[in-house]
Amino acid sequence: MPICKVEMSAELLSINIISIINKYMNTKNPSVNSLAACQSRGYFKVYNTIWSAILLMAIFISGCKKDDFEGEITGLCPVVTTDPVNDAKDVAVNKVITLTFNTVMKASTINATTVTLKQGATPVTGIVAPTADDKIFTFTPSADLLPYTVYTGTVSTGAQDTLKTAMAADYVWTFTTVPRVTLTSNPIDPAIGGTTSGAGDFAQGSTAIVTAVPSPGYAFTNWTKAGVIVSATSEYSFTMDGNVALVANFIPSISSFNVNISVFTNGILSPLGGTAIGAGAYSSGSGIAVRAIPNSGYNFTGWSEVGNPTVTTNPLPLIITANRTLVANFVSGGPITGPAVGPLLPNLGGAADFSILTKAGISTTGVTLINGNIGVSPAAATAITGFGLIMDASETFSRSPIVTGRIYASDYAAPTPSNTSVAISNMESAYTTANGLTTPSPVNETGAGNISGLTLAPGLYKWSTNVLIDPNTTVTLSGGVNDTWVFQIAQDLIVNNSARIVLSGGAQAKNIMWVVAGQATLGTQANFSGIILSKTLISLNNGTIVTGKLLAQTAVTLIGSTVIQP
Repeated sequence: MPICKVEMSAELLSINIISIINKYMNTKNPSVNSLAACQSRGYFKVYNTIWSAILLMAIFISGCKKDDFEGEITGLCPVVTTDPVNDAKDVAVNKVITLTFNTVMKASTINATTVTLKQGATPVTGIVAPTADDKIFTFTPSADLLPYTVYTGTVSTGAQDTLKTAMAADYVWTFTTVPRVTLTSNPIDPAIGGTTSGAGDFAQGSTAIVTAVPSPGYAFTNWTKAGVIVSATSEYSFTMDGNVALVANFIPSISSFNVNISVFTNGILSPLGGTAIGAGAYSSGSGIAVRAIPNSGYNFTGWSEVGNPTVTTNPLPLIITANRTLVANFVSGGPITGPAVGPLLPNLGGAADFSILTKAGISTTGVTLINGNIGVSPAAATAITGFGLIMDASETFSRSPIVTGRIYASDYAAPTPSNTSVAISNMESAYTTANGLTTPSPVNETGAGNISGLTLAPGLYKWSTNVLIDPNTTVTLSGGVNDTWVFQIAQDLIVNNSARIVLSGGAQAKNIMWVVAGQATLGTQANFSGIILSKTLISLNNGTIVTGKLLAQTAVTLIGSTVIQP
């Protein structure tokens, strides 16, 4: 049987009591200086009585050593039982662990040191707390446990009862959490694919049922698990065997939709105010952008459509899931074309054919839309991820539902390798030229690197620091349709969440260059204009819209972003 730890051994207590007896005897008779002397002088009866008491006390104290741990009462060895029990299966991920002792425990010894939970070698943080019952304590994890994962709990011998008696040994037990079904859709956006149901936690060996419902204009094709088709029926049932991650795949059931655009000037159907491009027939699920171009002396005021509010975004990104009828609205009084003010922009050469061009790769997650071509070199097509590439029969380019143009990579068929290599070289030359401009004389260190809220005229601007735009602020670039801006940034460009670049007076995104020696990071819901020439990474976060180009000498990463070619 286990041996409990006690505050004082029987042997030590006996020695202490004998010392007390000696002291007592010496006090009663100064001539008596030892227990042996007492025995020799008629105290033998007293000695036997006291020594019997010592033996009885020792037996009581060591009784914990003989305990069978059943029907315990206060003062005997602590024993713990747990919920979940040892080797439990299908434990809920939000389970509050309960520890029940057979005796009243000293609450201060039941804590995060004596009660621990681990997933492998990783500790699980949580709160150890007493309950209304002095024998029962709980451990509440700070966050839900992982599904279908083995956890190990320990209650150490540091846990003591109210008599300071510890458990005989550490109590260690394990349990396994319940498996989980997770579902995603391809395409991710329910509007251009469909929805799923049936995700959740299910006991090991039980039957789970998942369902896929296509959106209008789409059809369900199959369920896949780790890229392997597991069912071609929209309602799929299976037996749980660990965690299950399924993808519901949808395809367009209608081949194409039409986009029609009318032009109104001063409220009347007339092309006098400008033109609009982007009308035509498009495959269902395609991502496109329509653009309004005002004539000299006119302003574009917004897109209107029956049943939808007016939208001023220009160009306007669209995901085609139905026929669309748009109106581009112009009014008189816009900027008059005049001579250009600002630096001479470098020639982009072959890089001008791309909305995104990088040397290392392009990745995306979420609902992204890119208007124009994208490409990588010397990286191969495997460095373009998240786009669902579809190779053209010519094998010189591929396509994607979220890219309106073509996709090029260095390992595609000729002449693509040569063309992308030249485009990269042109991009690098444009960076070097733009970063070396000295005419007109640069405006140095504007805003000490923080340009939030500023209005900047056409010109050449230079910083030796990071350039920052604060959250929810604007930077206005005010100039004519032919005016230019070049921003030379020696470190990083940081555009925070919901920051905006506002163009006024006819300024155009194609005439703005951000030359960044570090990396360019655009926060969530940012609205940015201009061509970014970056020496390193360009990163766009969820909901970011860029009217311009992303030309990076390393990589471009996108999360649910929109890039519109100016």
